[in-house]
Amino acid sequence: MKRTFLSVLLSLFLAGTAFAQFGRSADNGPASLKDAYNGYFTIGVAVNQRNISDPTQIELIKKQFNSITAENDMKPGEVHPSEGVWKWERADKVANFCRQNGIKLRGHCLVWHSQFCNWMFNDKNGKLVKKEVFYARLRDHIHTVVNRYKDIVYAWDVVNEAMSDGGGRGFGGNEPNPYRQSQLYNLCGDEFIAKAFEYAHEADPNAILFYNDYNAATPAKRDRIYNMVKKMQDAGVPITGIGMQGHYNIYGPSEEDVDAALTKYSELVKHIHITELDIRCNQEMGGQLQFSRGEKSVMPGYISTLQEDQYARIFRVFRKHKDVIDNVTLWNLCDADSWVGVNNHPLPFDENLKPKKAYYAIKNFDASLDNKKPKEDFKPSELNQPGQEYPQVNSEGYARFRIVAPDAKSVIVSLGLGGRGGTVLRKGKDGVWMGTTDGPMDEGFHYYHLTIDGATVNDPGAKNYYGSVRWESGIEIPAKDRDFYAFKNVPHGNVQQILFNSPSTGEQKRAFVYTPAEYSKNAKKNYPVLYLQHGWGEDETAWSNQGCAHLIMDNLIAEGKCKPFIIVMTYGMTNGARYGTIGSFSPKDFETVLVDELIPYVDSHFRTLANKQNRAMAGLSMGGMETKSITLARPDTFDYWGLFSGGTYAPSDLKNVKPKLIFTSCGSKENPDGVRKSVDDLKAAGFNAVSYVSEGTAHEFLTWRRSLKEMAPLLFK
Repeated sequence: MKRTFLSVLLSLFLAGTAFAQFGRSADNGPASLKDAYNGYFTIGVAVNQRNISDPTQIELIKKQFNSITAENDMKPGEVHPSEGVWKWERADKVANFCRQNGIKLRGHCLVWHSQFCNWMFNDKNGKLVKKEVFYARLRDHIHTVVNRYKDIVYAWDVVNEAMSDGGGRGFGGNEPNPYRQSQLYNLCGDEFIAKAFEYAHEADPNAILFYNDYNAATPAKRDRIYNMVKKMQDAGVPITGIGMQGHYNIYGPSEEDVDAALTKYSELVKHIHITELDIRCNQEMGGQLQFSRGEKSVMPGYISTLQEDQYARIFRVFRKHKDVIDNVTLWNLCDADSWVGVNNHPLPFDENLKPKKAYYAIKNFDASLDNKKPKEDFKPSELNQPGQEYPQVNSEGYARFRIVAPDAKSVIVSLGLGGRGGTVLRKGKDGVWMGTTDGPMDEGFHYYHLTIDGATVNDPGAKNYYGSVRWESGIEIPAKDRDFYAFKNVPHGNVQQILFNSPSTGEQKRAFVYTPAEYSKNAKKNYPVLYLQHGWGEDETAWSNQGCAHLIMDNLIAEGKCKPFIIVMTYGMTNGARYGTIGSFSPKDFETVLVDELIPYVDSHFRTLANKQNRAMAGLSMGGMETKSITLARPDTFDYWGLFSGGTYAPSDLKNVKPKLIFTSCGSKENPDGVRKSVDDLKAAGFNAVSYVSEGTAHEFLTWRRSLKEMAPLLFK
């Protein structure tokens, strides 16, 4: 049980708070990709023979996809390698798989300069044939293939990659030739495109016929494709769809370029398919081939975030154009199958068929945010360095960041304790990176740092706070109820640093002590003490810096809602725990430091009421875990116990001990039912127990600020 509890605590921390709320990395959405996009477009996948032979892969295909493309098995050279020779086995297996499982099949492809029936160009003596001979052979090929599969194929990539990567934008004047200088073009000019579509339409008048190409969102090539299709359509050629292959990378194309291409192509056709989508973890796109095969390498965390973000952005644009996009097809089932190699990590499923963060970014979208624009009333965060304009927050809770890094390839704002995920910034022409969170953040305080090309640095515009076992940048989203921790014109207490010897550790330790405003005015009065602990990754500065504990107390005391008392905040020795080892963490050493060393020091140096009845302990997250362990181990030390997102007590824990108060709290996005039930059980067993749930918050400081506000008035009654 201990291991499970500790693991849960750390996972809560490392999940962060600001990023997790957008739902990208948690499986809290529809059951599959095809379910998520029901009402938008079909979701397809390119398959090979292994994919449709292995039971595990078959189940994944059936669960996630409702359209299939044969990766290679229906290409011209594969089914028709020489004159009079047809090889149907592999293509038939793909088609039969679709028939048996009720999945639509995209035909790919009828004409492509690569993997083509090159025998069509030559006679028996090896000489180039006239184009009329070539056309007769091409027509026979197209008719034979299309007729064989017309019962299951609903769309054909008729001509693939006929346009040049370079060259000019148009067709007139002295501009370079926009067509790929292939053997097809050299023999027939662009007429081969028209003929291929004519033959395909003859064979199946009901099929949607696509021109398909890569880099179709690049403005220059986009215009070449547009002009070619328009020219053909004006001449009566039955091009009824445009296929945009994808083959993108983590840096591009931009949303704007994809959006502009879809808008432009929709002027010509009613059917657009994203036919070969993958997002490589390098700077190559389209037909550029930097293969990365061999033994699987680990995908760096920041690269994973960049890929996740790019998939999320691109699919947001796709959803915007659902009126014209019929299908989006991923080019291969998993990274292990990818044509560019497993170490380019291009797909939403890894080499073991496990979903990556990119999968959840695609599937678990919030449609309400797709077209939402944040209100442009951004103001500098109240936690900025003096004179700094960024980061900024708006009235809705969005955060906006600006970073000057002209030589960087990527900048990520990694939000939340532990810095997992975050907001990917985009670079302007001036070398300045800008970005806004996908949606409103939870109110209150949030840690963050910058990840620039994989390096972790802080935002020079923001103040720093100790969290994640390092000094992190901080941002504050103003809470509607922030008045209780605001700096007001009331008597203020004092927060002072103390140093004390710790013989058990052989070290000098530090703590911060809050004394109420009246403490210095009445030298004869002694005060109760609350020992208040931070969480994992933090230290003794957390409760006064991030938690505003001193301001909360000042305001409560000034309003007469709380009895004045001292608060002691020291390092809880939590940061030796790391992910994967937290189950072995023990608070025993800290118990000795706290009870046997710090408490005697405080009692001897401050005017305290040095007894159990006037001593409390509370902590957040792992500090709550320490609180539970120490209060149960030393029941004669504390009479008031508090767990803030730090687990619960059960009646079975409390044998032969009855504290005056047990306070248990959490955010409404954590485990409110568990907290309430534990307190109900304690009450039923005769204990004075109180529960509190912070509405609209998760594992974060606003939850714990509110928890302190609620617990403090209940102490030392």
